[in-house]
Amino acid sequence: MEKYIYEAKTEEEVILNALNELNVKEDELLYTMKEETSGLLKKKKYIMEVVLKSDILEFAKKYIKDIIEGMGLTVNLETRRTANNLQIKVHTDNNGIIIGKNGRTLSSIQTLVRQAIYAKTGIYVNIILDVENYKEKQHRNIEFLAKKLAREVQKTKMDVKMDSMNSYERRLVHEILKDFKGIKTESEGEEPNRSVVIKSID
Repeated sequence: MEKYIYEAKTEEEVILNALNELNVKEDELLYTMKEETSGLLKKKKYIMEVVLKSDILEFAKKYIKDIIEGMGLTVNLETRRTANNLQIKVHTDNNGIIIGKNGRTLSSIQTLVRQAIYAKTGIYVNIILDVENYKEKQHRNIEFLAKKLAREVQKTKMDVKMDSMNSYERRLVHEILKDFKGIKTESEGEEPNRSVVIKSID
């Protein structure tokens, strides 16, 4: 996976240089930008480190394939790029093993891939791994439960503590309920038993 480095006097100029040389649109890149000042005249320059999203997806696919085939399974992968993340759908001859109990195996593979990409590029990439739309179904179930409990808290004015959740699930609940009137959400407890508490603020 190749990293490209560009320098220019302005942020706009350095981005334009990268786009022209690589012949891509900005949404096809992931990059970090830093500003440096040098010399007596304190001249500024911008340094941009760039990785192509297509290269990251290829690296991630190979990394995931190696892990899953190492588990003795046959695997096919589908990829999709969005503005905020890179999505990879996994199809194997035993999806249950890849998902694991409460999605833990899937979550662990996702974390490993993100760390491997960061180690290679120094850029944090939001890779979303899914099997049999597990994440999508999980999202829908969490949304249904969170809204149901939030409505109960609105009615009764009594706080409700949800079951223990991982950080991804807790973040979903906070996001889903952030605009609900009369309630607030807080995470409480220690990992791995950390939970979201839905609280009345009326």
